[in-house]
Amino acid sequence: MSGDLQVLPKFPNDCVLKTSRLMLRAPEVGDEKRLWPLVSNNQLTTFLSWEAHRSIKETTDLVANLIDAQHRGIGFHWLVNNAEETIGLVSLIDVHWKHRSWVINRAELAYWIGLPFQGSGYATESAAAIMKFGFEKLKLHKIRVYHAADNPLSGRTIAKLGFRFVGEEKDAFQKNGTWHHLNHFELLKSEFTQFTDQTFRMTR
Repeated sequence: MSGDLQVLPKFPNDCVLKTSRLMLRAPEVGDEKRLWPLVSNNQLTTFLSWEAHRSIKETTDLVANLIDAQHRGIGFHWLVNNAEETIGLVSLIDVHWKHRSWVINRAELAYWIGLPFQGSGYATESAAAIMKFGFEKLKLHKIRVYHAADNPLSGRTIAKLGFRFVGEEKDAFQKNGTWHHLNHFELLKSEFTQFTDQTFRMTR
């Protein structure tokens, strides 16, 4: 961890974020009941690195892993809530502060919104909020994001957030017998500040 990040935000209260339409909070024990109807849908996971859950125990284990990652400072996760309903999950994963003598201070943005709630801009709105948290509270210098080249919906969200295209990785992963290319993007803190000042208004 770099010297300018003295302490991590306290879990879970310091991780609560609010936008004009959404409330984002860290996962807690018992949230498997909120997530299960979404993560058990096969159509959700077409391009994701995990399969749809077959039992609520899988979802319980997921919540436990998300909480553990948050405590260890290697991943930060938020349930996306519209009113009282959970509609998705947005995360900063693969968080790295240092590599040997290098200061890294970077993370990867990951997100999904449940199928019944897609198409309303929730992914963009929630991702912008946690990117702001990452740059301001976690003192990240860079956030990366990836999407399957044949998943244009995810690509549109990334474009709205102002990420720069870095390159395409051919045959980056195989799922259900098909190889998929992966598009790579990144954004520096200075670029995000300029973009969001003009585009997003968020409250906490």
